[in-house]
Amino acid sequence: MKVLITGISRGIGYGLVNEYLERSDEVYGIGRSCPFDIPFYKIDLTNIENLYKAVEAFNTDFDLVILNAGILGEIKLMKEWSVKELNDIFMVNVWANKVLIDLLEKWAKKIVIISSGAAVNGNPGWGGYALSKCVLNMMVSIYSKEINTPVFAVAPGVIDTDMVRKVISAEREKFSSVERVDKSKIELNEGVRKLVKLFDNLDKFESGRYIDIRNVEID
Repeated sequence: MKVLITGISRGIGYGLVNEYLERSDEVYGIGRSCPFDIPFYKIDLTNIENLYKAVEAFNTDFDLVILNAGILGEIKLMKEWSVKELNDIFMVNVWANKVLIDLLEKWAKKIVIISSGAAVNGNPGWGGYALSKCVLNMMVSIYSKEINTPVFAVAPGVIDTDMVRKVISAEREKFSSVERVDKSKIELNEGVRKLVKLFDNLDKFESGRYIDIRNVEID
């Protein structure tokens, strides 16, 4: 199986590459850095005008595309977010993925974008990140009605990554969700195995669906 993954230098992306390589799948990567010996195109995803170069460089079909790259931003009250800061989050979490869907839908059998429970929870402190993931979910829903390639938004649950560690370092008295996030996190390898199992079973789900892995059971 050929798999393309964005944002593979650490966290969920790193874990996914490891898991697919262990299964002897053919893995490709896009992002700012790559710790693996795989076909890789180095690019800052905010450079959306040149993302087509990455797709053209591979020039191959993919069984699965996983658009994993994303940024959290700060944990702070909504009124403290500037419009520029929100735009910076949206550039990576939404617009880069929009461009990649446009470029890859003719090359991919399935496309998954990593979303978040923050997209629906509305917890204080997650402003920019939560808004971007909420928009991403709707974008996936719209694309599912406009393109032939099945596309999904998947919330991976709380996996112990640098991003989650940043969340749980926030003020617990000020942000009520921090304690819950800390208590519910699972180890990277466990979380990644669950994701890969879900990705293997995407045919059971309707294209355009937002799937929170914590709310589904996969045999």
